[in-house]
Amino acid sequence: MSEKINENSYNVYPFWYDIRGFLILSFSYRNTLFRQMKFFAENFKGKHLECAIGTATLTMFCMIYKKFFGSNDSYQMVGVDYSEALLKGAKRKLRKSEVLKEDLRQMSFADETFDSANFPNGYHTLEGADIAMKEIVRVLKKDGTLYVNILLYPKSKLLDGISRRINKYGMHTGILKRPYTIEECRQMPEKFGLSIIDEKIHQNCVYLKLKKL
Repeated sequence: MSEKINENSYNVYPFWYDIRGFLILSFSYRNTLFRQMKFFAENFKGKHLECAIGTATLTMFCMIYKKFFGSNDSYQMVGVDYSEALLKGAKRKLRKSEVLKEDLRQMSFADETFDSANFPNGYHTLEGADIAMKEIVRVLKKDGTLYVNILLYPKSKLLDGISRRINKYGMHTGILKRPYTIEECRQMPEKFGLSIIDEKIHQNCVYLKLKKL
């Protein structure tokens, strides 16, 4: 592959990774943890793939949300990431789930393995995001659902100046590839054989519910 993942950007202490993620969520996305919990927990069903699981803190909160507020659909969780440092934290949190080291751009799973997949806070951070999307769709069953959120370019308002500075820092350190326009996000699914079930924009982030055709 021509593009390499900057793994050093993510080989950090899990606690610092979570704090950094919360600050980015608050000031760059300008979203809340609760919004992400509600969105991604809805898609836990069947054999489920959680992409770029990181320390699994968000996944754990989503599982708690689903248990108390979501549907009773049963699911089998499989979480993947490429950072050994972050996976240590994930394995501690998800002792009853399968947590594996995988490169999203070249996964070891067979075609049409999963009923559902989430790609939280990852599309805009990854070199070779299009290759990763092809792989996620490959391992997703026909009519399977993929939930993804994508960071948008901030608007020209006062608080968006802070967002732009955080984005600039993220691109400098390698934890952010780039934000996207809403037009790019709307055109993306068709390239991979996906249809948009639902779209919601909240501040500097779009949430897409997608279905494999």
